[in-house]
Amino acid sequence: MFAARIIGHRGCAAHAPENTLAGLREAARRGVSWVEIDVCLLRDSTPVIIHDAKVDRTTDGVGALADLDWAAVSHLDAGSWFATRFAGERVPRLDEALAEVQSLGLGLNLELKTHGDEGERLVDAILPYMRDSGIARDQIMVSSFDHPTLAIFHAAAPGFAVGVLYGEIASNWRDVAEPLDAVAVIADYRKVAEGAIRDVVADGRDIYVYTPNDPARVYAQWRWGLDGVISDDPERFR
Repeated sequence: MFAARIIGHRGCAAHAPENTLAGLREAARRGVSWVEIDVCLLRDSTPVIIHDAKVDRTTDGVGALADLDWAAVSHLDAGSWFATRFAGERVPRLDEALAEVQSLGLGLNLELKTHGDEGERLVDAILPYMRDSGIARDQIMVSSFDHPTLAIFHAAAPGFAVGVLYGEIASNWRDVAEPLDAVAVIADYRKVAEGAIRDVVADGRDIYVYTPNDPARVYAQWRWGLDGVISDDPERFR
C-alpha cells in the first residue's frame, strides 16, 4: 500500500475548515498521518488550496477563481463559516500548504481540481513548488478526476505517484491507470462494487474510497480488499 489506510479529507473537514492550514494541523493533532487537499488555479495562475470553482461557499468572498487573483483572495476569511474560533483563517497558497505538510510530517494526496481547460496551466504552476517542497516522493500522491490533466502531469513529472479518481469506477479503468503507472484507484464508497475492488487489488494497485464518515458503511469493503478510506472524520476509523 502506497499511502496510509486512513486519509483526512480536505485536511480534517469534520473538525476544521476544509483545505486550510488549520485543517492540516487538526489532522496531525488527531493522529492522522496522511491528508488529502485540493489545488486550483486563480486568474493570475497562483495555485491555491480550495475545492470549488468559486470562493462563495468556504470564504466570506464571492466570485469565480477564474476571475480572481491572489491579491483579491489572500485577505478572505476561510474559517468563520465553519466556526468562530477559526475566524481569520486564510485560503493557503500551494507553497504554504506544502510547507505545513512537511513541517507536520504528513503524507499528502494532492488532488488537481480543474474547472475548465486549465489543466496544462495548472500542471505548469504546481510543478516548481512540488519539486522544491522537500516532501519525500513516497509521501505524496497526485490524483484527479481529470485524467487528461493527470496524463500531462505524469509526462512532466513521472517520479511522482498518481491516483486515478472516479465516482463509479469505469469499466476501462485499466486503460487509464496503466499509462499513468497509477499506484491507486480512488472511488465514491457509495458506488464501488465488490468486483471492482477485487479487480483493482488483483491488478496490484491500491483501492481507496471517499468519503465515508461512518465506519459501518465500508465494513464489507474491507473484506473485499479495500486498502483505505479518505474521510472527513478520519479519527473514527482508527
